[in-house]
Amino acid sequence: MKGSINLAMILALCATATFNQQSNELSATARARIEQARASIVVVKAVDESNKTISQGLGFLIRKDLVVTDSEIVDRDSRRHITAATKAGTLKVLSSGNYVLPYVLLEPQQDISPLSLGDSERLAVNDSVYMLSDSGVITAGKITGATTIKNTRAFLISLGVNSDNKGAPIFNRYGEVIGIAAKSPDGHGAGLVWPSDLLASLKHFGEPGVGVGRGEGPQFHVGPATDNGDSPSTTPAVVSRPVRLTSPEPRYTEEARANQVSGTVLLRVHVDADGNVNSVRVVSGLPYGLTERAIDVARGTKFKPAMKDGKPVAVWIGLEINFNLY
Repeated sequence: MKGSINLAMILALCATATFNQQSNELSATARARIEQARASIVVVKAVDESNKTISQGLGFLIRKDLVVTDSEIVDRDSRRHITAATKAGTLKVLSSGNYVLPYVLLEPQQDISPLSLGDSERLAVNDSVYMLSDSGVITAGKITGATTIKNTRAFLISLGVNSDNKGAPIFNRYGEVIGIAAKSPDGHGAGLVWPSDLLASLKHFGEPGVGVGRGEGPQFHVGPATDNGDSPSTTPAVVSRPVRLTSPEPRYTEEARANQVSGTVLLRVHVDADGNVNSVRVVSGLPYGLTERAIDVARGTKFKPAMKDGKPVAVWIGLEINFNLY
């Protein structure tokens, strides 16, 4: 049976946020960012054929046409409706599902701004995080640890996550979104945060080379693409993947080395029929110039092209560039 999700804006644009005492360390700029983010947070309801609510939570726009939300809502069989307090009528739902994270695909909303994402890779235990409640209160908490669920990394936070606030954005002290709130695996107590690198991967949903599936982390389906990489192809799946032949060594910047930064830059690259990389998109990066160095490595990498029916074809693939301090 077809599902239906009723999305309503949780707070009016002109409402004034209030802050608890723990949020005093937020700068005026960070508070302003969180206030502005309220316009992109929505209430997500799954309703049955009699319009009775089956499940409810929050979600937020990460793209003009894409809402990220909680799995307990999207996974349910239900009818789908989307309404917004700032707009008359309903917003058209194109589809919903689970790719990296649960999503709802909409017709583009030109008057609702998507939230910008921060860097979750730089988070550490005892860092402050913030959540906006449905009453407009910014509540402060701490990162208490990290865990891995189905091969996907997540953060543990001191803030409680329940049926009312699951799917809410989690902010850092700069007012940037560094993840989405989820209930803890045991269903009670402290909350869980899926990090923003997953949100960054989800933002590419529907682009050439990005497939659909339940996923257990960033996943990139390899499929044919046009030579310029601007639009998907309707040809069948590629038979063989590109094979990396040569690649420059990743080079550290002085700033990254001085700050002892290490990790992985995740890219999506378009490999043409000659095995050259002619387009690069960043999924998750690293600070102090390492993302730019990773892009240089990707553009200098030579591949044996993907093959279909004995002929080379252009494809999008995922590419990881690792930076390690020895």
